[in-house]
Amino acid sequence: MYKNRIFAAAAFTFLSACASQQAEIKSAEIVNNKRPAKLFATLPDNCPTPDAFDIAPNGSLTLSCVNYANKGQKPGVLLTLDEAGNSRLLVDLSQLPGNKKSRPMGIAYAPDGALYVADNLGGNQGRLLKLTFNGEKLVNSEIIATGLSSPNGLRYYNGSLYLTQLRLPKIKSQGAITSGLYRFSVDDRNIKVPSDGSSKHLIFSTQTKNPDRQFGLDGLVFDKAGNLYIGNLGDGIIYKLKLDPQGNVDSHQVYATVDNTIGPDGISIDDAGNLYLAGFVSNQIIKIDINKQVTIIAEYPDNDGSGGQIDQPADLIVYGDKLVISNFDLMTGKGIVNQGHGKPYTLSYIQL
Repeated sequence: MYKNRIFAAAAFTFLSACASQQAEIKSAEIVNNKRPAKLFATLPDNCPTPDAFDIAPNGSLTLSCVNYANKGQKPGVLLTLDEAGNSRLLVDLSQLPGNKKSRPMGIAYAPDGALYVADNLGGNQGRLLKLTFNGEKLVNSEIIATGLSSPNGLRYYNGSLYLTQLRLPKIKSQGAITSGLYRFSVDDRNIKVPSDGSSKHLIFSTQTKNPDRQFGLDGLVFDKAGNLYIGNLGDGIIYKLKLDPQGNVDSHQVYATVDNTIGPDGISIDDAGNLYLAGFVSNQIIKIDINKQVTIIAEYPDNDGSGGQIDQPADLIVYGDKLVISNFDLMTGKGIVNQGHGKPYTLSYIQL
């Protein structure tokens, strides 16, 4: 998203309570109100697997390209796109000092223009990076945290960075995987994060019960009041977290649920407070309105992404009057609509 032993024991008690709560959750009734998606951008060859978005200080879009496709032969890069969908290279992350294999996923700008990147290197080598720019020229890179197992979703809020990890590999309970939400200060540097749940930066954890989709906390977004919404990809649960003045979780509740065959990945929000989910597994875009009504606003069978067809959506962002969507088009497997990877590499949009 992705302390001592007393903390660890308390964490397991909390996880058990969450697991009991999840066992009673049923998916909400879903309404169909589908609309066509259109082509926002055809991406260059250096971005075969587009992932996450944020809006830059100058109003352009920044896109992370994790580039797992083609056996990871292409380096991870960041692109910038204008309102017309024209793209150009912003940063080749393989050029950072001492680094050859960066895999950027979640990204988040701070008000000062610094860009933070969830760098999913695999194993326990993942990092949280800070990139500093002069205009669009990269002038410095720093490491906020290391030792992360699967850093994924990332948001900035009020001087802190909120990062999800899809899995915490050293915490297992009755076949369910554990995932977590971490909080770091923008002033942190070189924090070594253990993967056993004992980090003081771990502020929320839960388990994924769905045996067919053992992935946990992923997309997240803040509303105007500072409430944090965070989705469990495997179980289709959207949590609402209230934070205390220090940025830690004060309380949490299940805000909404969707069928666990949808696989909610990225989450965005509009000015009215409506949530939008990227249905990574089902090839759908889901809207949850302020009354918690769940609606399918787009759905596509397996396709090649041409003409703006949604092709395994990984992230989405409200950008002006459009909902812009990244088409990951890579993962396959049981229950996944996507059946293979190939050109064109695209971003779609839905008119709001």
